[in-house]
Amino acid sequence: MKKDVILISGPAGSGLSSAEFVFEELGYYVIKNMPVNALKTALIAIDENSVDKICLIFHSRNAKDAYYELKEMKDIYLRFIILNTSRETLLKRYALTRHVHPRSVIEKISPEEAIFSDVEDILKLIPECNFYIDTTSLTVKQLRNMLFEYVTGNNHNNLSITFISFGLKNGIPQGIDTFLDVRTIPNPYWVEELKELTGADQKVIDYMNSFPVTKEILDNFVNYLEKNFIEIRNSGRASYIVGVACSGGQHRSTYVANYLKDYFAKEYKTLVIHRDCESIN
Repeated sequence: MKKDVILISGPAGSGLSSAEFVFEELGYYVIKNMPVNALKTALIAIDENSVDKICLIFHSRNAKDAYYELKEMKDIYLRFIILNTSRETLLKRYALTRHVHPRSVIEKISPEEAIFSDVEDILKLIPECNFYIDTTSLTVKQLRNMLFEYVTGNNHNNLSITFISFGLKNGIPQGIDTFLDVRTIPNPYWVEELKELTGADQKVIDYMNSFPVTKEILDNFVNYLEKNFIEIRNSGRASYIVGVACSGGQHRSTYVANYLKDYFAKEYKTLVIHRDCESIN
């Protein structure tokens, strides 16, 4: 039986430390930033200890070499996960924490140059990865949920789908594969008794469903996604991210994201994240 090997990489500050804890909890033997030329020797040594689940974490500067080294190994089942974050967010994180950027020290360059180099390196590898997560707008809990869902639910013939609800006024999340605009559904925000509720509350759901256009829109989305997901699964992709947008991310998008998550859960591994309405995550 082939060893289960997960390679995970991303710019420093993109969530690699949080990912490390997830894989430890899932029973993976975790190794961080080892010399690439020692990979084969290390995997043989680990095999002698009867370890069949291994997680290798590399910062983006070494990820390419590690990936191609592992890709040549025939006795492993390799999955490659990439975390990424916008340059602006990474700059803010380092400014707030005052941490030293590892690449800045190693290559003797400024923190800004180090961050930009990290992101450039990882962008080149996105076409090679099995699962891509943009962590710019994610909480640690949301990142953990996505990783848990992918690792525990994915297999060779399965597609993992994440629905992310959001408000357009706060920008479109990076990393989504497609997004649905649900602003043509009547907005509960303008009903005084519904204004402070969310799309998870039954009163809000009943209000939106009282309009025939809501069912028409949901049926159109389902028809589109059903056909799209079949083609995506047949192409061999392991994951797909659907954004669901309304104005503020509180009522319509949360309801539709929940509806689609439940609808497609009959056939796929599904996860929902409410970016702008954390009270129902």
